Amino acid sequence: MTRVRLMRLLISGLAAAGGTGMADVGAARAQRLPPPPPPPPPAPVAEVLVDLSEQRLSAFDDAHRLLYRRLVSTGLPASPTPTGSFTVAARFASTPMTGRDYHIPSVPHVLCLGGDGLAPNAICIHPAPWQEAAGQPFGVRRSHGCVRTSSATARWLFERTPLGTPVIIQP
Repeated sequence: MTRVRLMRLLISGLAAAGGTGMADVGAARAQRLPPPPPPPPPAPVAEVLVDLSEQRLSAFDDAHRLLYRRLVSTGLPASPTPTGSFTVAARFASTPMTGRDYHIPSVPHVLCLGGDGLAPNAICIHPAPWQEAAGQPFGVRRSHGCVRTSSATARWLFERTPLGTPVIIQP
């Protein structure tokens, strides 16, 4: 007796005994359902708010609904993160970062800010995998002025934040 025939007997026995019964397993295997539609594209970020007092980044949509909120690490007192109204002026899938006492050859998912007197690519929102690897939590001032995020947060922002998006950094 084949498995399909045995399943038919079992299913018809269940149905006759008041069970729920099931579709013919062989027929179910033969039917191909169309693939589900792709998920909708993620909602674009319309504004980013960085609160220095809370060491927190929030991303909002165009109706000012909160899309995402995470702890970040901003500038130390000797190299503070500037406050003001900026925009995302550059996006880099990967870029080197160099400062007075560091050189990192490849940092992914970088959003650099412009406007309000900022030098080009001087202040960026970027991941700090070295901070994650050292087990140092976010929510503490640690940077040379940039807004450090986790790698997951940087990727999330990079995928949804177009050039020109307003970025407000408040005290």
